[in-house]
Amino acid sequence: MKLTKKMQSALLMENNRQLFKCPICSAGMEMVDHSRLVCRDMHSFDLAKSGYVNLAPQAHSTKYDKSLFEARTLVMNSGYFGPVLENVIARINDHLTGTEHSVVLDAGCGEGTHLHAIHSQLGTECIGIGIDLAKEGIAAASKNYPGIIWSVADLAAMPFADAQLDAIINILSPANYAEFNRLLKPGGMIVKVVPESGYLQELRDAFYEGKQQKEEADPLERFREQFDAVESERLTYTFSLPEGLLEPLIRMTPLTWNASEERVREVLSAGMKEITIDLRVIVGVRR
Repeated sequence: MKLTKKMQSALLMENNRQLFKCPICSAGMEMVDHSRLVCRDMHSFDLAKSGYVNLAPQAHSTKYDKSLFEARTLVMNSGYFGPVLENVIARINDHLTGTEHSVVLDAGCGEGTHLHAIHSQLGTECIGIGIDLAKEGIAAASKNYPGIIWSVADLAAMPFADAQLDAIINILSPANYAEFNRLLKPGGMIVKVVPESGYLQELRDAFYEGKQQKEEADPLERFREQFDAVESERLTYTFSLPEGLLEPLIRMTPLTWNASEERVREVLSAGMKEITIDLRVIVGVRR
């Protein structure tokens, strides 16, 4: 008899209950009746039908809705991020060499396509965990990619026990380095992907008339303040846009959120043959 997604997730969480801590009181947690995570103070969190668990006690609303994650899924499954994911997979596999059992977390996993691709190509037996504050993203991830622990959770207070993770992935998402250091085992690895100046340049030209947006503080410098053995590599390439992919690309990126629907239609009408991917992969290990 084939297990439901909820039962698959319940068994996965039950077998790895040592990873969890209650987001309210920080106590350890147990799986009860294959349907809910409960701590000793009886804070209880039900599993959704698709298998994810919401461990963000406070309700959060985000701009990341179901349609955005559907667009992201189309774009990411097109091979758009292929070279980046290959780079990340190679780095994690190299770090995990000789490790029999590992735990890898994607902090800010969205709809889960990145973690699914990475998890499926790791050369070691690995527990994958994906978290995001956007419930719609986690709901999509749990429906599409069973076999991974999916949770709505806050990066500022992640519901996991200290020093449990072998690697953390943080792709184009906010970071919380204090939490990352708390969760990583000594010598655990962090892989962060940040945009460089040419990222999605064609969309910037179309919607911002070539104007540069305000640059964030140097992520590499901040990374070196937090981690040891820091390395970075810039990956720049152009991706040919298949027919029909421009609209979901526009819909998925915050770059276009302030654009009028009229301007979006103008850009779609003009068309776009390729898009520039310009990203930096930064890696380091916990001190």
